[in-house]
Amino acid sequence: MAQAPRGVRPGHALIFAALAVLFVSGCTQRATSRVSPTSTPAPAARATRVGVVDLQAVAKVHPRWKELDALNRRVAQTEAELAVVPPPPPVSETDVQRLLDEETARLRQAFQQELNVMRDERRRALEVYSQDVTKAQEAKFEALRKQAEDEARAALDAKRAELRAQLAAAEQEIMEEYRYPLLNLRLRAEVAGLRSEEEGRQLLRQLQALQQEREERIRAKAEETEAQFKEIQKTMEAEVNARLQTEHAAVAAEGQRLVEARQRELQDEMTRESARRERMFRERLERRRRELIAAATGAIGGQQTAYAREAAARLTRLQAQLGALQEQRLRLEDAIIADVKIEVATIAQAQQVDVVLTRYIAGPGMVNLTPDVIRKIRR
Repeated sequence: MAQAPRGVRPGHALIFAALAVLFVSGCTQRATSRVSPTSTPAPAARATRVGVVDLQAVAKVHPRWKELDALNRRVAQTEAELAVVPPPPPVSETDVQRLLDEETARLRQAFQQELNVMRDERRRALEVYSQDVTKAQEAKFEALRKQAEDEARAALDAKRAELRAQLAAAEQEIMEEYRYPLLNLRLRAEVAGLRSEEEGRQLLRQLQALQQEREERIRAKAEETEAQFKEIQKTMEAEVNARLQTEHAAVAAEGQRLVEARQRELQDEMTRESARRERMFRERLERRRRELIAAATGAIGGQQTAYAREAAARLTRLQAQLGALQEQRLRLEDAIIADVKIEVATIAQAQQVDVVLTRYIAGPGMVNLTPDVIRKIRR
């Protein structure tokens, strides 16, 4: 059985099969037409000659093959367009999304402005609170400083009085120590009398020396007491300063804790308020979204109706276009096959071929008519 060459459409295969049968019939009629009832018996019949034609190669060299190939591409393109359903127009959805994006941006900007105002208010409130805490802590430290200084002053005054009493006692003791020696010298001069002027001067020098020694001891004791007082004062000042430094650090730390606690309170308030405003923002945005969708529903219905009409019109147009192309292709195929049949029949008769196969099969005794047919068609 003759088979269609690879790459030829099913319509071609049927036509080529019919062509092969026609070749067989034509060649048989030619062979039997030479027999006459009145003639003498003929010699033994010759062996049947079989020819083969590669119809794919022959068709491709036909002058109208390019035209047929272009028609096939147009048919395939039209069939592909029919297989694809155009998507519905997304105009309404795009409009809704655009409006929703614009509304979101507007509401988000207003929401952000409200949050900024809230942050500024809480920042100012924290600054005022911090200033109040600072003033209160400064007043508290000032009170502590005054108390410490008053206590130190009282202790220092008491120590000064104690040292003064000790100094007075020491001075009195020194005075008592020198009172009798000085009295003896005076009595000696007054009672015993002076034997000479030189003795008077000597006695005066002794008296002055004792008085000067007494004064030096008193002055030394006073200086010793003053130095002791200054050391005590210095020690007390250092103790007061250390105490005040500790108190100041404690007061500052307490103020910092109060400010930080207030800052956390304000931050918690801000977080809660932000969350509440965010919920309100999303609820408002959702309401707006539903409103926009509801407004667009009517427009979407009209667009769907228009889309259905356009799709039906497109389908009708493409089906009509495909039918016209298929009919044009069929006529072109018939014309090409008619030309090929004529050339094959002519060459087969000239080369006394009895059977022509339309698929190339190599075998002993087969005649390949393809090159001759190609040359014939090209001319």
